[in-house]
Amino acid sequence: MGITWDDAVGAFLRDARARNCSPATLTGYSGYLTGPRARQFVKDYRIESVADVTPEALRSFQMELLDAGLSAGTAATFHRILRNFLGFCRREGLGVPEESLGIPAPLQPVIAPEIFSDTDERELLEACRNERDRMLIEFMIRTGLRRSEVLNVRVDDIVDGNDGAYVRVRQGKGRKDRIVPLDTAHDRFSRKLLRYIRTSRPQDGGDPHLWLSTRRNAHTDTYTPFDVRGLTSMLQRLSEATGIHAHPHKFRHTFASRALAAGIDSLVLQRALGHTTLAMVNRYVHFQSSDMLRAWQARSD
Repeated sequence: MGITWDDAVGAFLRDARARNCSPATLTGYSGYLTGPRARQFVKDYRIESVADVTPEALRSFQMELLDAGLSAGTAATFHRILRNFLGFCRREGLGVPEESLGIPAPLQPVIAPEIFSDTDERELLEACRNERDRMLIEFMIRTGLRRSEVLNVRVDDIVDGNDGAYVRVRQGKGRKDRIVPLDTAHDRFSRKLLRYIRTSRPQDGGDPHLWLSTRRNAHTDTYTPFDVRGLTSMLQRLSEATGIHAHPHKFRHTFASRALAAGIDSLVLQRALGHTTLAMVNRYVHFQSSDMLRAWQARSD
């Protein structure tokens, strides 16, 4: 008998850690490969070793996930992680059939990314309780950073260089550094941000994070970094006050859609968003409805 499923998963996770995958990625891999559904898959198809994972078993498992009511997106995530895992096992010579790597992912509905209109943005800014919240809303829309990246930005990550101002994103998704420009020809957002740092951000906390609490911690008498709970609470409060659905990824979608509408090249946008491929950027290209409308209006028939 070859290597067991659990032993193969253990080897896969050790390899992922050696490749410096993020803790979130490792948790996701482990959850999908050792969770209840994976256990049931191994039991139902009598998989004693990874070499027993046949294309027929994978196809059936994928159909079972959909029949159980899981979304196509979740089934596709299962597919992606299983493919990564089985690809590793095959490279390690563990007997996984090559055909098992060629099973297509379930088709997913193509849904237009939800974005904020200019009016939505104004209403959100007007509903903010303080200068920090207003700057944070603008920052998220104008940089497109992921939630964790927003909260990890430090004061010295705001750079006003000779070629222009930018925010340095340290160890974003995939453990890669990148930069995102802050200014356009018509909006010098960096000036507002630097003025906020000088005049509104707490100066005596000693913490390097850009976004801090607005009140001192009762136990330490210091300003602490703004965290996920605080950001979630702020966005929920703004949603209730304005009736506008506000969540972190919607700011990212808005940034990407506005950049494309302004003529930013897809490859440049890919780098700013921190995507490894153009596939994620292309979904924004598909939904530039204003471009389609302008093209139709320009027709001569």
